[in-house]
Amino acid sequence: MVRRTLLDFFEDWSRIEGDFVVYDDGYRVWTFTYAEIAAASRTFAARLREAGIGRDERIVLWSENRGEWLAVLWGSLLQGVILVPVDYRSPAELVRRIAEIVDARAIVTGDAVPPIATTRPHWHVRDARHAGAPGAIDVAAGGGTAAQTAEIIFTSGATADPKGVVLTHKNILANVVPIEREIGKYRRYARPFAPIRFLNLLPLSHMFGQSMATFIPPMLGGIVVFTRSFSPPEIVRQIHDRRISILVCVPKMLEVLRDHVVRTVPEAADAPPAGLHWTRKWWLHRRVHRLFGFKFWAFVVGAAPLDPELEAFWRDRGFLVVQGYGLTETAPVVTLNHPLHGSHGAVGKPIAGVEVKIADDGEILVRGDNVTGGYYNAPEETNSAFRDGWFHTGDIGELDAGGHLRIRGRKKEMIVTPEGLNVFPEDVERVLNALPGVRESAVVGGPVAGGTRTTERVQAILVTDPGVDVDTVVRQANAQLLDHQKIRATAVWQGELPRTEGTRKLKRRELKAWLAGQISVTPASSSGSGMAAVLQRFAPGRAITPPTTIEELGLSSLERVELMLAIEETFDVTVDETRFAAA
Repeated sequence: MVRRTLLDFFEDWSRIEGDFVVYDDGYRVWTFTYAEIAAASRTFAARLREAGIGRDERIVLWSENRGEWLAVLWGSLLQGVILVPVDYRSPAELVRRIAEIVDARAIVTGDAVPPIATTRPHWHVRDARHAGAPGAIDVAAGGGTAAQTAEIIFTSGATADPKGVVLTHKNILANVVPIEREIGKYRRYARPFAPIRFLNLLPLSHMFGQSMATFIPPMLGGIVVFTRSFSPPEIVRQIHDRRISILVCVPKMLEVLRDHVVRTVPEAADAPPAGLHWTRKWWLHRRVHRLFGFKFWAFVVGAAPLDPELEAFWRDRGFLVVQGYGLTETAPVVTLNHPLHGSHGAVGKPIAGVEVKIADDGEILVRGDNVTGGYYNAPEETNSAFRDGWFHTGDIGELDAGGHLRIRGRKKEMIVTPEGLNVFPEDVERVLNALPGVRESAVVGGPVAGGTRTTERVQAILVTDPGVDVDTVVRQANAQLLDHQKIRATAVWQGELPRTEGTRKLKRRELKAWLAGQISVTPASSSGSGMAAVLQRFAPGRAITPPTTIEELGLSSLERVELMLAIEETFDVTVDETRFAAA
């Protein structure tokens, strides 16, 4: 099957019968068939055409996951309009800045984002279903060639101008087609289990989440489910009641679910004997499988590193854990573990058409049709990332004897959180260095108390004036930072921070190693009394006082869920999730 553009893929899946998307917003459940999403896509393309927005012009989409999100994506592709999706957790100011960078003709928003003040045309995602008659679609005008730009995905969380990754139809198809061919070999074996239902917890603004909602499910005639709640009991309920087959999530969710399962089914903490067949593992932990429902069998994990011990926990309980490796710049998949022939602790082999090699210094280099041609209006950044025809990922790795890629760390200074969000150290340092009493700072990533060994959180090393209260500095900085940028641990450095000669760059590796010796990564004891003892497990070394707020601690959304569960367990109470989220 030849696919010149993504619209060829659209024409195929739009003819599939049955349900495509289920969206549970906590109050009402919305179900969309394949035909309804296709019709809404054509309707949104008509709205764009009526507004005079055409080929190569850009619109920003800032919304939670929902069926209409897919309609806006495909409607834009049908009209040849370039979609610029932004994470729904981003602040309005970042959305406005991105809209200015790309000169967006319109901004489309959902329900889970705050109001945005803008002079640009402003639509709601529901408009994809209420825009009048769709009319005829000019496919040639939409995506006539593989070189046509489909999306611009911006790096998350930068306080300076973020970089926009330009992805063409060719880039995305280079990911879609090899996976489609591989799935085709096994499609007949999946028929007895149809429909395959995916619970997708990754934001559609990220290419991995988008692929696992927009492209993979239609290959199996599957159903993708979106939900607004990320609490473990609710996720388990969704998996059980909706007969989910596959959960798509970040590694942090596997950690949160593990803790919930062990609390609910205490014997789940006991690992089975080594060398046991997976059917025996399944039987030993059948109560865990009953908790999720017997149709659930796999986790697909991406966007951040997965701790091998966490992978082993779920594998030893009879579940399949599929992980891969990729970046936004690679649309996004570089390697993928085969569900039936994977290698534990590795991120799989390169997919068809993708080349991977390891540079002399260990950096992972990638080449293939899936790799972006560069960043939007950023020639210097593009030239820096692409040399001699290879994309330099900034990650360190190695290829084992079987050709599987194993990730060993990062060469770049960027921090990747367990939620798959990027933090640029310079952005946090810029905020810190502007505060009174701070002479200089260095920001690095690393594990903190209660996290896994691959968990990266923002940590700061400060050089301050005498008498400066470090905790006050952190509170002031966190008030200006996004959730995933907030500082989780600090240490004070005496004297000038170490820098290289000549370029005067911070020696972050040395500082990171020093900081690891200053801050224990062993979870703090909760034997003390009161809320402060519980909070100390999530904010090691921080001063916890009655005025302390959750915002100041810099907890991610999933860590807030963990905190809520810890409070319930410690004090034997039930916490109202809605009130806790608003606290």
